[in-house]
Amino acid sequence: MKPKVAIGSLGGTIGMISESKSRGIAPKLDAKDFVGMLNGIDNVVQLYGESLFNLPSGHLKFEILLQSIQWAVKQVENGASGVILTQGTDTLEESAFFCELFWDKPEPLILMGAMRGHEEIGAEGMRNLYCSILCAISPNSRDRGVMIVMNDKIHMARWARKSHSLSVDAFCSGGKNYGFIAEGKVEYFYPAIKRMVLPKPSTCEKKIFLWEQTLSGDARVLEWIEDYQDGLVISGFGAGHVDIETNRLIGSIVQKIPVVICTGTTDGPTVYNTYGYEGAEIGLIKSGVIMGGYLSAKKARILLWAIVNNGLDIEIFKDYSKMLVC
Repeated sequence: MKPKVAIGSLGGTIGMISESKSRGIAPKLDAKDFVGMLNGIDNVVQLYGESLFNLPSGHLKFEILLQSIQWAVKQVENGASGVILTQGTDTLEESAFFCELFWDKPEPLILMGAMRGHEEIGAEGMRNLYCSILCAISPNSRDRGVMIVMNDKIHMARWARKSHSLSVDAFCSGGKNYGFIAEGKVEYFYPAIKRMVLPKPSTCEKKIFLWEQTLSGDARVLEWIEDYQDGLVISGFGAGHVDIETNRLIGSIVQKIPVVICTGTTDGPTVYNTYGYEGAEIGLIKSGVIMGGYLSAKKARILLWAIVNNGLDIEIFKDYSKMLVC
């Protein structure tokens, strides 16, 4: 019996075309269209396509992703060997990590998209979808959680980053690529890794604010933060540091809402016991701040959101961060 793969489309460049020469491209095609474009693959796999949403990825919300996860769970329960969600690449790394936190099935959940519109010369969307299908039906993909497949590369949701605004090779994993599709074969570089799955929250009401430290920045925006937000993530200087003004505000903020500080760089972790000046990690940790470890600020925000909206102990954030390293 041929394996079954369900494809749910959320929108994005992969399904964008231009309706007239005077206008740019916009979402139009969906999963059913994609299935019809994959000539010959039905000899080895049974495909089912459904349009869930048709939005640019910046318009997606956590509520939409929770609905998409529920749809994916239903597809697995109906016999799918794997599920693919297609969406825009601008928020692909965030969507994948969000899904990773709540995906509790052994079947793989693949997120993918395209950097070029469907009508553009060299459009790679169907190639990316083809590779995603191969990944979804591979027995070696089981128990690996949520992955991103782009440009023949397989990325773990926790490490994937969009590193280029236009190139088809837009995603990287900071030297931690998970696998590669070569000659129609799915090849992984590592065995399945340890994961932590959280309960799906019943509410999306609580909000987490993401603030970036910049040279000579104005931290006064943080003076109101605890009255309107339920958590704060700071993309700090270097290995997780803040300026003097921000440091002084954090002292009172952390008494009311959880505060996480991440590295503002594209790779590497925060430190815990190196720097002792005002605004550095030693004093921040003493005040109650949580260091983000290897998580990017975007993903730390999502993890903190999941914890807060579930009413879970903030120590889970530390446990997750520790899980990322041996």
